[in-house]
Amino acid sequence: MTSIWLQLQGSQEQALQGLIDNMAAEHRTVSFRPHLTVCNVPGDLAALDAAGAYIKECGLLPLTVAKTAVTGAVITPFRAVFIEVEYSPSLREFRERLRDIVGAPPLIPPHISLLYTLDRVSQSHRPDLDAEMLAAIAARCAEAIKDTDFTLARPVVNSTGGAETDVRSWKIVRKL
Repeated sequence: MTSIWLQLQGSQEQALQGLIDNMAAEHRTVSFRPHLTVCNVPGDLAALDAAGAYIKECGLLPLTVAKTAVTGAVITPFRAVFIEVEYSPSLREFRERLRDIVGAPPLIPPHISLLYTLDRVSQSHRPDLDAEMLAAIAARCAEAIKDTDFTLARPVVNSTGGAETDVRSWKIVRKL
């Protein structure tokens, strides 16, 4: 699978990376780069040229988004503990336009993940990380995150290398 991400900038990226790394170490899960997934790219990667052209011309980046909550819930292994962000008109326009350009499926609510429920070694889902535990982890993360707004920029293309659940195979393959 291939997807377009927006990355955070500077100290915000460093702070969230530290939090993600600490939570992953403590709970024996995978670590990953902090990001907001704009959309998946399901088909022809040639559409990325058009996506890159749109990004350069749209004038919407960087985007500042407001944190609305830090949530812990059993949704998917990739949406377990995350920062919910306000779906501002600018963010909505940016995501919907790129979704149209690359032919992506419907978008999920925008968020910045903090913890995946994937085992560090096997990369399989950890059912022991249940709703109660995820809510407690989210509460600790909410206390640790002082920022109320996040600046998103640096659009990149991430590829799972065909192994979506093996986070170790994820690679940033292109800057847009």
